[in-house]
Amino acid sequence: MTNLAYTPSLLPTQLHGVATAWRLAAVAFSARAATVHRTIDALHSSGFDGPAPQLAYKRLASYAAAYEAAAARAKRVAEVMTIAAQQQDLIDQAAADAIHERTIVMLNLLSKRLDMAVAKHLDPTVADQMERLVDAAGVDIDTLHAQHMATLPAATQLAIERAGGTVLEAGPGASTVIVGDAVDPARIITMVAGVSSGNPRDLPAELAKAQRIAETTGASVVVWQGYDPPQDLAEGFSGLPATRGAADLSMFQLALEERWPDATKSVVAHSYGTLVASRAAYEHGLLADDLWLLGSPGVDGRSVKDLTLRSPGSSVFVADASNDAILALRNDAFSLHGSTSPSDPSYGATIIDGIRGSHSDYFHDQVFLDALAGVGVGAGT
Repeated sequence: MTNLAYTPSLLPTQLHGVATAWRLAAVAFSARAATVHRTIDALHSSGFDGPAPQLAYKRLASYAAAYEAAAARAKRVAEVMTIAAQQQDLIDQAAADAIHERTIVMLNLLSKRLDMAVAKHLDPTVADQMERLVDAAGVDIDTLHAQHMATLPAATQLAIERAGGTVLEAGPGASTVIVGDAVDPARIITMVAGVSSGNPRDLPAELAKAQRIAETTGASVVVWQGYDPPQDLAEGFSGLPATRGAADLSMFQLALEERWPDATKSVVAHSYGTLVASRAAYEHGLLADDLWLLGSPGVDGRSVKDLTLRSPGSSVFVADASNDAILALRNDAFSLHGSTSPSDPSYGATIIDGIRGSHSDYFHDQVFLDALAGVGVGAGT
């Protein structure tokens, strides 16, 4: 894995500078409001009255109210920036003493989360409709599950109950569910779906996969629906869903780390999901002990050395089924997003040999399931 450096998304000095600028703006807006009020008082004192003057007073009062509202907004922005600067300063102080790479990854992600929180506070239009696990620190798992279940359609609730799942995130038409021990899991496997398997209506089928993996590995398995996957193969040629999903996946793994710090973390990405997961590791850092790339059309990074995972000893595995048509997208003539073939020897991943079937058969293949459970891993190296 890459030699990791602390690269905060925010700088306290810049945040303090912005806060000062907004405080000055608030003073200027307040001064203009005061000027308008003095003008109104002076006109009243002059005896200026009548239908037309009353309309003029009303217009002037609206100007004063607008300036006062602008001053109030400016003060709030200044306060937010000051608080953000203080929080970022605490993160910086922790980074100065950080020794372990995992700590540095977490601090980088905490800085990014702070940046996202500031953006959402300042501009409600960027607010996430998904209720994210990373924003639910301090909420116990049973309460979180109950809150989310209450927002889901009856059919979705039934599918989750049948699978013995616990809801970690929920939003319009989507939910993230963990199958297995949600109290003190020893290992957590996060499934990142692709074009044909990431639609919320496919949750029952994804939960069935999660149950199969949980039974084979003994791990708790997460069906992560925290991003909007492409709806079809044509849309899958766009890298935009992967870019958006990469940041959300990194934040989700951070939330798992915060809630279950002692659990081993695995990410199993399929199809377009491999681009999401590799981009998360390449651009943000991904808190995973092992990353699995199944049926990948291509990934980010020229080699695994470009990826930032949970520790320097984290592993990357590649699984290619014998009749997977998607692998043709790695051909230079059809290269997806200018991405890298993860099975290329120069990429440096561990190849899991002997997987049979087509693009949709990985989660039924015993060779893959055994490898994921720790049986036969490395056989292809």
